[in-house]
Amino acid sequence: MKKLILVLLMMFITSAIYAQKSIAVSTFDIMGGAVTKDEAEAITELFISELVSTGKVNVVDRANFDKLIEEMKFQNSDFSNSEKTVALGNAVNANLVIRGKIMKVGSSMYLSSTVIDLNTANVLSSAREQFNSIDDIFGLLTKYAKKTVEGLSLKIGDIGPGSGIVFYIEGKKAYEVSEILGDADWETAKSMAKNFRGGGYDDWYLPTKDELNLVYENLRKTGIISGDSWYWSSSQCNGNNAWYQRFSDGYQDNHNKDYTYSVRAIRAFNN
Repeated sequence: MKKLILVLLMMFITSAIYAQKSIAVSTFDIMGGAVTKDEAEAITELFISELVSTGKVNVVDRANFDKLIEEMKFQNSDFSNSEKTVALGNAVNANLVIRGKIMKVGSSMYLSSTVIDLNTANVLSSAREQFNSIDDIFGLLTKYAKKTVEGLSLKIGDIGPGSGIVFYIEGKKAYEVSEILGDADWETAKSMAKNFRGGGYDDWYLPTKDELNLVYENLRKTGIISGDSWYWSSSQCNGNNAWYQRFSDGYQDNHNKDYTYSVRAIRAFNN
């Protein structure tokens, strides 16, 4: 019983980690005397508040982040160094960092930011907004925060909230697939999928033949997952037979439901 509770707890923790990305935000730099230092501090704090409101990211403690930046003698130029960004990410327990600037170029003023992956030093997303005065900034921060992280939505191959692998995305809905749950006949396969509780969710089910094919096309065929097992789908051919798929080549056919094939469960969730 204790082991089961521990497993469920770990699944819940993993789900929480992957449901949202952990992000650090550096104080917005000032260029061209666009604003004062105090104003830049206030804009950064309000921006962080709007980031949290998007529901897409968890923001690490800014005071701790600034302290570590100073202790590590981390320079702006170091953000292009993958070795140093990995060290920074590990130190602050964050996946991403946002670097922002408040700039004045001639008579024009701009708010700009980039999202950097702390594991690779790659820029994942960016945003820019023009404004006329400091008073305008506060009115555009909500839209600006959403724009900054809009490129951080889940993609094929990411880990979903149920700890499965995302295999299909359609609009605001995404689908994730579990690891192999075991081997079973068709009726047992349906029960195994239905009773699976990955991430604590109870809406898992055995995929249809079309959904199973999407798993093959988007994950197995592209090399994101491996293995050449034969999997049951929930689609029936008749009262005695149901459809299965072979992941070595994507071949689909139907067979007697008493045969034993591998089982994976899927679920849909809002992206």
